[in-house]
Amino acid sequence: MSINLKIISERIRNDIDRHCVELYAESHRNHLGASVIGHDCEAYIWLAFRWARKEIFSGRMLRLFNRGHREEQRCIEYLKGIGFNIYDAPNNEQFRIVGYGGHYGGSTDSIGTTPYKDFPEPMVLEFKTHNSKSFADLKDKGLLRSKPRHYAQMCSYGQTYGYKNGLYYAVGKNDDDIHIEVVKLDYTQAEYLHTKADKIIRSMVLPPRIALQETYFECKMCPFVGVCHRGERLDISCRSCFNAEPIDNGQWFCRHFQQTIPTEFIPKGCTNWKSIL
Repeated sequence: MSINLKIISERIRNDIDRHCVELYAESHRNHLGASVIGHDCEAYIWLAFRWARKEIFSGRMLRLFNRGHREEQRCIEYLKGIGFNIYDAPNNEQFRIVGYGGHYGGSTDSIGTTPYKDFPEPMVLEFKTHNSKSFADLKDKGLLRSKPRHYAQMCSYGQTYGYKNGLYYAVGKNDDDIHIEVVKLDYTQAEYLHTKADKIIRSMVLPPRIALQETYFECKMCPFVGVCHRGERLDISCRSCFNAEPIDNGQWFCRHFQQTIPTEFIPKGCTNWKSIL
């Protein structure tokens, strides 16, 4: 009996994809992240915060995300190699920011200082990987014009910890080229983003969409295009329910049962679920 090696090869590939889905898949984020608040569409931010739809990623995409996470240690290794002092976060965790009743937050990749005597100030460190198109655009336009959301993240972290500058370390995934930018952080932009986060977290109605038609290029790629433009049903959870509202300590309150919702119950919802849209 002959074995079709092409079929075996494809089986191995598919099994690896399934394994990566199991290995890397994540649940909904409990808080509104600093990495998201800079998004141009407030409706997108709100729908993500309210768990309107769980975005499903392929094994390939999850491997790609994981590569970005793993790249951080390489970047830190290279910076240390040229004499950078990389700070240790409290309790061996990350440098986090938390706000608005525990519903907003994020963590910077690290904090560090250069070995240069003429530039001793600590900086927020942000590491990102890019495909060839994104990397070329970054090199051509610079961080503020090409990746304003990444810059916004850095401003939020800088304001929280009192650092005026940030180092953006970008890696091109196709050829391992690097792009380094040291930038001055804008606390005014950080304040704007914090105000924006507060407004979105407290909103009980859908904020303005970036476009009225789903044919707009950002809407075409959005995981919420169905619920936002076509009236598709939201995923059921307490977060997507009209009766739930955020309260202090990162908790949620149910207006139907008039009590704080147990954390383990939030992903499930109940028979009294009513769509927030």
